[in-house]
Amino acid sequence: MSLADAAVEAPPARAAADAAAPAALEARHFTLRRAGVAVLDDVSLTLRPGRTLALIGESGAGKSTLAFAAMGLLQPPQVALQGRLAVVGTDVVTAPERTLRSLRGAHMALIFQDASSALNPCFTVLDHIAEPLRRHRGLGRRQCRERALQLLADVGIADPQARLTAYPHELSGGMQQRVMIAIALACEPRLLIADEPTSALDVTIQAQIMTLILERVAALKAAAIFVLHDLALASQVADDVAVMYAGQIVESGPARTVLTAPRHPYTRGLRASAVELGAGQLTPIAGMVPSLSAMPGGCRFAPRCGLATAQCTQQRPPLAGDGGDGTRALACWHVKPG
Repeated sequence: MSLADAAVEAPPARAAADAAAPAALEARHFTLRRAGVAVLDDVSLTLRPGRTLALIGESGAGKSTLAFAAMGLLQPPQVALQGRLAVVGTDVVTAPERTLRSLRGAHMALIFQDASSALNPCFTVLDHIAEPLRRHRGLGRRQCRERALQLLADVGIADPQARLTAYPHELSGGMQQRVMIAIALACEPRLLIADEPTSALDVTIQAQIMTLILERVAALKAAAIFVLHDLALASQVADDVAVMYAGQIVESGPARTVLTAPRHPYTRGLRASAVELGAGQLTPIAGMVPSLSAMPGGCRFAPRCGLATAQCTQQRPPLAGDGGDGTRALACWHVKPG
C-alpha cells in the first residue's frame, strides 16, 4: 500500500470514532515557560479520537516542545506550566508523576526522531517491547514474547523470531525505527505522537515508515500527532494541521486546505520556500526565528512580516476560530479567516 493510499483509506475508520469520548489531546491557553520566557505561549487546540494532526513550522517553533509536554516529559521545576493540556481526559499540567507514568505507554506513546539514540544499547528488542507489556498489561514472559513476535510482524520486520534477541546496533536504521513503532504500539495507545519519525532514515524507506504508522493508527482507531517540517508530507498524512511559530499557533485547520491555500503570511512563506517538483525560484523567509532571550512582543512574526504595522508589534493577534473542530483559524491583524 502506498502512502497516498493509506492517507485516503484512514478517514472512514477515523470517522467512526466515538464523538462522545474525551479528546485525545486538548490544549486550552497552555503556556510553558523556561527561565521566565514563554516557550509555548497560550496554545489552544483540540485533537479528536481517530484523527491525525500535523504540527509544522521551522526549527525552534515549539513543535517538539509541545509533543514532549503532552507526554508529561517537561515538568516543574525545570519549566513552569499554566493552562490546560489534557491527554485522553487527564490534565498533564496538574497530574502527579505516578499518574503520568501510568499514561505513558498505555494511553499515549511517543516515537522519537532518532531510534538509534532512543533505544537502549544494553537491551535486546524483546527487552524493549516487553517492558511496557509487563508494566501496563501485567503479561508474563511467554505472553510478552508472543505479543512481541506479533508486533514485529505487524510492523513489517522479516523473521521476527531472529530479531527478538538482537541488540539495536545489530539492526539497520529502518529496522530500528520499526522496532520503535512496535514499542509505541505495544499497549494500543489512544494517542500516538511521532516526532519527525523519518528524518534520520534513507529517503527510499521514509514512505514505508509513514505508511506503516498510518495503517497501524487507523487499525487502532487512535489519534496521532506528527511533528514535521515537510509540508507535502503533512498534507498526505494529516487530517488537520497547526502551523507554529515561536511557540504560538498562527494558523490551523484542515491540512489540505491550509497547505494548498495558506492565508497567514508565515504559512505562505513556508509554502513559498518549500522544494517541490516543477517549482520555480524559491523565496525563503527573511530573517530567522527569534531566540528565547530576544522574543518580540505583539505578533512574534512581525519582525519578518511584510504586512506588519505598529499594531502588530504592540498587540498579539488572537487565533480567530477554533482549529480543533476542522474550521480555519488565523492569528493575524491583517488577514481574516476565509
